[in-house]
Amino acid sequence: MLQAPLYQIIFVIVGTVIILFFIVFFYLLIHQLHRRRTVHMNEMLSVQQEYERTLLQSQLEIQESIFRNLSQEIHDNVGQVLSLAKLNLNTVLQNDNNEKIVLAEELLTKAITDLRDLSRSLHGDKIATLGLVDAVEHECKLIQRSTNIAIEFVYDYEDEIWLTNEQTIVAFRMTQEVLNNVVKHANANNVKVHIWCKGDKCNIHIADNGIGFVSSELDPTKTGIGLSSIKNRARLINGTVDIRSRVGLGTDVFISITQKQLHD
Repeated sequence: MLQAPLYQIIFVIVGTVIILFFIVFFYLLIHQLHRRRTVHMNEMLSVQQEYERTLLQSQLEIQESIFRNLSQEIHDNVGQVLSLAKLNLNTVLQNDNNEKIVLAEELLTKAITDLRDLSRSLHGDKIATLGLVDAVEHECKLIQRSTNIAIEFVYDYEDEIWLTNEQTIVAFRMTQEVLNNVVKHANANNVKVHIWCKGDKCNIHIADNGIGFVSSELDPTKTGIGLSSIKNRARLINGTVDIRSRVGLGTDVFISITQKQLHD
């Protein structure tokens, strides 16, 4: 009479242990499969990000090569032809002080100056040599001289800039693209460009008083390389971009780059 309940108890215990074993087994199996799936997805994401980074790097290198060749062509050929034309006009001016000839000489002088400025802004090596601050300031002066937009440039000498050549060129191209978008699309008449560095961060703030936009409704085909491409460029040089805009209240673009401490 006592063995039947004992047998039942043992049966219940063994059955419970077996059930718990299978529960734990399937839990661990599912957990392991989930972990492997997560690792695989992370690896795929890493490969995708590396591919996009390599692709963007190649695109930028091709772009810089084109800019460099174009800059050299402007400097070596177009600039020389215009300089020769100006020299001939100066010879004519010595004998004939015609008002139209004088105006033509002035326009040629302006064209030569603008082409030299354009050549400098296109050449990546010259940008790296100038440094970010001087290159951006030069670009601001160039835009202000050729448009009706008043540009205020401010650089706070808080901490020294330690950007690599690649960071300098890409940061300048991003700033250049934002300014070009302002000129083409913002209908602004005032722009402020502010550069400052603090700690390991180099910051660029570009603010305009243009028409602004709603980010979710922005058409990438109307913004040059587009906001997503600007952000991709920032990631390429260990940076971030924050764009804030409201319709009728202008746009603020914040670029922040983590510097490599070259002096360490």
